[in-house]
Amino acid sequence: MVPLSPNGYLTRTYYPGHTFGTLVIGGETFHTIERPWLDNQRNVSCIPSGKYRAVYLPRSASGKYRRVWHLKPVDQRTGILVHNGNLVRHTKGCLILGNSKGTLAGQPAVLGSRTAMRRLLNLLGQNEFNLEIIGEHNA
Repeated sequence: MVPLSPNGYLTRTYYPGHTFGTLVIGGETFHTIERPWLDNQRNVSCIPSGKYRAVYLPRSASGKYRRVWHLKPVDQRTGILVHNGNLVRHTKGCLILGNSKGTLAGQPAVLGSRTAMRRLLNLLGQNEFNLEIIGEHNA
């Protein structure tokens, strides 16, 4: 397990309908998918670039997701999580974690999401981590 409060770095590539990313933390690499950049609008935009604190939650406030990380503070947004899923439609502005990038039913996706979430939990335990999302929104 990595030390308390490790640093993670997320680099992204922006597309009109989605945002793919690569997250590196504790020597491990994960892939992400988010909504496209739409000026940080709630429920439809990816997370702005910046520095965040990711706090472990045994379950989300809605109860829909278990063993997630809550990103704080996200300017003008609340309830932004790192959680499982595969497609852009599985998020309302959160960060979906996967083991690889690919397609499902012809749509951009991350694959192996539940396995990736277990990997992150095994790596970090229930510890917080720092996340820096790098790069400017260019789409």
